[in-house]
Amino acid sequence: MSGGPRVVIDPLDDAAVKALHEWLERARQAAIDPDELASIDAAYARYFDQVLRTPADHRQDPTQTLTTIAMAMGEHLQRHSALHWRVVKDAEGTDLALASADDTGVLFPVDPVADAWSKQQRDWLADFVTEVLSELEAASQ
Repeated sequence: MSGGPRVVIDPLDDAAVKALHEWLERARQAAIDPDELASIDAAYARYFDQVLRTPADHRQDPTQTLTTIAMAMGEHLQRHSALHWRVVKDAEGTDLALASADDTGVLFPVDPVADAWSKQQRDWLADFVTEVLSELEAASQ
């Protein structure tokens, strides 16, 4: 009998704590405050506009900036809900993610940011976070 892909969810180890702190320090240096959703949303909008103003052949890889924004968004969710940072290992690799208290639900904060970026979506981040927080609150009652 074969199940789906194996997912292992572990508490943060020292390396993960260090990586998370480094991402959040990058966010702070970019004037992103994880406690202020508007700050995170504005950082995404600024970067989106900056990239659009840059000729395509002069654009840099957006991965680091988008990951910084995603980690700040994840930290906001963690601070304002019962989600906890975890190390999640699955078929795609090992990443920082947010998990529910019982580790049954997992959200990789990089995924919605990367998805919105690839679709060239604007004005989505604050609504996304508000919806996630609302769903979590409703589920806890």
